[in-house]
Amino acid sequence: MHSKTSELLRKKSKPYLEPNMKTLAHIINNRLTTTNMKQILILPVIIWNKNRFLKWSDFKKKIYPKDKASAISAIGFESEPIIEHIKTGTKFTFKIKDMQLHAIFIPNLSGVIKNLNEKNMALLLKHEQGHFDLAEEITRKARIKANNRFKNRFMSVKGKNQKTAEKNATYRTTTIRKNINYKLQKDLNNQETKYDDKTKHGLSKTNQQKYNKRFKKLRS
Repeated sequence: MHSKTSELLRKKSKPYLEPNMKTLAHIINNRLTTTNMKQILILPVIIWNKNRFLKWSDFKKKIYPKDKASAISAIGFESEPIIEHIKTGTKFTFKIKDMQLHAIFIPNLSGVIKNLNEKNMALLLKHEQGHFDLAEEITRKARIKANNRFKNRFMSVKGKNQKTAEKNATYRTTTIRKNINYKLQKDLNNQETKYDDKTKHGLSKTNQQKYNKRFKKLRS
């Protein structure tokens, strides 16, 4: 998962230290966050939808005026292989029927400082939506590749009975899922850096509009 900051209308932006990608990927894979040594909370997510745009009310995390950014968007991916178990004689195999991939936004890890006027808040929200749209672009390309590679593919599994065979199949698909998520996140990190550099975190109206036009195609 990637927590991305935007500094719309801040001409002297300060460097932002990225969170550890492996740690954030773990949160995405498990939808968990530790609140103390004994507690965990399941984090709700918003799945990208062409008819659903981000609203400021989706940004649940509290951030403070001293923070380096006006907004923080926590964006990542979920993958879920749909598998079918098959038994032939005494041997077990499984088939990946589909590889579902989704771009997601995590409200509880996203926040905004509402210290701009109405017009600039609208521009900032549009820029933040762009980060989410980038993730959807990447997801669509990855979904095609993943299904070409894995869909309807038969895999042998270890196990002397159905229970152990299913456990092994789950382990193998989990490994596939985590590898896909990690590659998606790495690609998103690179794409978001380019997005922020070219749009100057939303300050460059011309370049932001070019991206907006590009993202509009996702909804056609």
